Amino acid sequence: MYEAYFATLIEELGSRGFPVTDLNRLRKTTPTARSLEQALVAALDQTQDAGLAIDYGLRLNLASHGILGYALMSSRNGDQLLALLTRYAVLAMPGLSFNRVLAQDQLRVVCETSGGALPPQFATELVLTTLVAGARALFNRRIPGAEIWLDFERPVHSPRYAALKIPVKFGQPYSALVCQRSFLNMEVASANPVMAELGTKQCSDLLAQMQERFGITAQVRRSLLSSPGQFPNQLAMAKRLSISDRSLRRKLSDEGSSYREILDEVRFELAKRYLQTSELSVTQVSDLLAYEDTSNFRRAFKRWSGVTAQAWRAQHS
Repeated sequence: MYEAYFATLIEELGSRGFPVTDLNRLRKTTPTARSLEQALVAALDQTQDAGLAIDYGLRLNLASHGILGYALMSSRNGDQLLALLTRYAVLAMPGLSFNRVLAQDQLRVVCETSGGALPPQFATELVLTTLVAGARALFNRRIPGAEIWLDFERPVHSPRYAALKIPVKFGQPYSALVCQRSFLNMEVASANPVMAELGTKQCSDLLAQMQERFGITAQVRRSLLSSPGQFPNQLAMAKRLSISDRSLRRKLSDEGSSYREILDEVRFELAKRYLQTSELSVTQVSDLLAYEDTSNFRRAFKRWSGVTAQAWRAQHS
């Protein structure tokens, strides 16, 4: 899939009249997530266009995502499609996770991006633009009640969002594609049970290969970020990763880490994001991070940052 991502990026820059020599150099060897990230950073630097993610994302089609794209096209309905996205999104972008939040009749597909050299806002815009374009192609109709939520304030290039043809709301508690809950039952026009099963198996194989390369610490971190606010204990995490609690502890120790340290890092990262990009109170942030007592969150945040949550927000607003 990274070959297709590269080709589309080169096509986008070529249409703007920019030279693509450096990108082709990065593309010479077999493209990887790392080389694509370097190419996107170079493209941002070259174009100086903060809205590049939107134009690039709209150029990508489902086939661009390789076997993941074909698995999505073969899904039975929105529910199965989201199950695939939630489990295998990291194949498209390391550090990417989706989490579904149900609120009465509303479905929120929450997007989280972490790590890497890409600016978080760029990564979020790219992911959600691609998600909107892909959903439109899969269902060949408007998604009921669809709108985009973004956890940052309105940028100067916000008029570019008009290309998405759905409402966009800024300064939200998290970034998400929001729609009516009935989306889960919408049938995919290109559904194919045989291809869906084959695609899922191939995605699972690719994910296993990736997990072997990146180690257990990265696996735990990605799993925690895939369900913010619903953090399992170490035993539950071990079951999720299909290993014993003792093996998880030993493997993390071998990599110089521990489950508590990773959980703290994830909570700190999410806390900073919520404090900086929303108007949520400290108590609300504490609730989102699954603290039973706000005072425990206050103490933890001061231990992580050296200052109180209120002081950190004032410094970074």
